[in-house]
Amino acid sequence: MKEQNKDILISFLLRAGLAIAFFYAGISSFLNPTNWIGFVPNFIGLIISKEIFLMIFSGYQILLGIGLLFDYKTFTLSILSSATLFLILFGNIMNLGLLFRDIAILFMALALTALSYKKRKGK
Repeated sequence: MKEQNKDILISFLLRAGLAIAFFYAGISSFLNPTNWIGFVPNFIGLIISKEIFLMIFSGYQILLGIGLLFDYKTFTLSILSSATLFLILFGNIMNLGLLFRDIAILFMALALTALSYKKRKGK
């Protein structure tokens, strides 16, 4: 398999995996907000209602998933995915027992960032 074809396949698999994770979280938090509201850090409630934040964040996750799935500005979206996952982990560090899988998803996003940077630079 040519190097370019490998990169295309790897990019698709990483993008699809990230998109599924973001779709699941976004859709599930729309449908069952009480299951997800506890993951919103308390300081957010000082700025905006946690419920409103969760709705906005859910929409953001779904849009992120759509963009990744359709390979739209993948480098930028992979950076946003990485930052989002890092902030989720950092904001919920005391729940690491529940969120440990997000570490693997974060590394998927970082791998996609590296791959899409390579593609962006034409290497």
